[in-house]
Amino acid sequence: MFYICCYVQFNLKFLIMETKTIEVCDAILYDVSCKENDSTDIRCGGPAILGYEFGVSPDDNKEEMVRHIKQCIKKYNRPFMSISTRVIKNFPVEHLWTKDKIETCIKENGVW
Repeated sequence: MFYICCYVQFNLKFLIMETKTIEVCDAILYDVSCKENDSTDIRCGGPAILGYEFGVSPDDNKEEMVRHIKQCIKKYNRPFMSISTRVIKNFPVEHLWTKDKIETCIKENGVW
């Protein structure tokens, strides 16, 4: 599936409108909840729960992906609460996560 994205750019005297075609899919979003955020950050607009979100190809095995995420969280000693999934329509294919990218993210980006 392809999606057409239009955007407008203002250039001093001219209005420039460009059209770009991007490939999209109905991705599976893995929402990984790791720990509660502190109240000060929440009052300043931060999220109530800290964690990760990974948009993954619908072709990947869901149970295997959940198992992989849990293994990475355990391997790199990250806190863990739960994993939920949902479908995101028209997700850009270029932004899909792979198992390797997910592991690198969990390894290098702790939830503090």
